[in-house]
Amino acid sequence: MRFRRFFVFVLLAFTTVLINSCNRPADTPQEAADLLTAISQWKIEEIVVNDAVTFKDGKMTQQFGGIDFQRYMETVQVKKDGVFSGVFKGETTPFLLKWQVNGSDITIGAPEGKGKGEWTIRPDDVRKGSFVMKTQSTAYDYPRMTTIALKFKAAP
Repeated sequence: MRFRRFFVFVLLAFTTVLINSCNRPADTPQEAADLLTAISQWKIEEIVVNDAVTFKDGKMTQQFGGIDFQRYMETVQVKKDGVFSGVFKGETTPFLLKWQVNGSDITIGAPEGKGKGEWTIRPDDVRKGSFVMKTQSTAYDYPRMTTIALKFKAAP
């Protein structure tokens, strides 16, 4: 009886460790970059503006007094050559940006590298089948700072 309990305990512990290790976040920016480039295409799953969900399950949700997004990248690709390619909803031509690995995260910005309007991806926001990119800007609701998080999942 004791052996059976011990065996069940070990089996449950092993299963828990296995499940957690499969969905663990990246440890380093380089590991995050490897996970991002391993997927050929990512699809938008959720848009969060100032901690309020404004897009989920393929539908926009209007927030009273909130920022209304009508244009967003529906799919993106993170290519090994440093190109971040996104296609806006209703369009077919990709919009090209540049991504690069930094000391603590990955940044996405204009190809010219002007440093304005950059998005960041932290390693702990990247998992095998999903990632989150974030930015902060006064451009959407000047002079107030707006925080935006785009959550992507691997496209089928």
